[in-house]
Amino acid sequence: MTGPGSNRAEAIAEGLRAQILSGKYGPGERLPSERDLSVSLGANRSSVREAMKKLEQLGMIAIRPGGGARVLPMGESGLGVLRHALSAKAPDRDLVAQWLDVHELVVAGAARFAVERGTREEFAQAKLLLRRLVSPATSADEFVAVADQLTELIAVASRNVVLRMVRNGLTAQAQRQGQARRQLRSSRKALLPIVADIERAMDERDPAAAEEGVRRLLRMNRAMVLDRVAGPAPGN
Repeated sequence: MTGPGSNRAEAIAEGLRAQILSGKYGPGERLPSERDLSVSLGANRSSVREAMKKLEQLGMIAIRPGGGARVLPMGESGLGVLRHALSAKAPDRDLVAQWLDVHELVVAGAARFAVERGTREEFAQAKLLLRRLVSPATSADEFVAVADQLTELIAVASRNVVLRMVRNGLTAQAQRQGQARRQLRSSRKALLPIVADIERAMDERDPAAAEEGVRRLLRMNRAMVLDRVAGPAPGN
């Protein structure tokens, strides 16, 4: 059960999180003290302390006795920070590109394992989903849902629980870029040969071909997502 204090702490953590992600407090910089935050926010120190602990658990800050709280580089934080970074109104374009890199590695790699370890029933289900992707009757919203079902099936068929956990975390971020992903629906003609290659890879039990086919499918999505990111261009 959560009370008013917990809700207040979460609101404070959310505000500080947004300020860190926006660059107001950069890596190595010290956050205001608990006392200063308590005064400026009109909150009790226990709520501020709890908020700081939430940020520390995410890996966004390091709290040292007598040294206050300092912001850590994003590369030292956990995957949980990614959800907040990508859900910002203007996510950093370079970060989105890096997320897409990892998403491609995980899902395409999972496809290799899935072809090696999957069952006939899973292959049959995968083919049904692939055909729904390229069906003229599939709407844009249905396309996104089917794509998520397909990547989940690939992860399950990989027989790798850790890989599936990572895929779940990355897909949660992908779902925040839904508008760009819906645009893939208009690329049916480009999808047809890719889907045919993936089906052939399953029939021939060719892990390398399956991995390459899924990678091509994901790279079609990549350009469309990046074109719609409002954040700064890579390197800025």
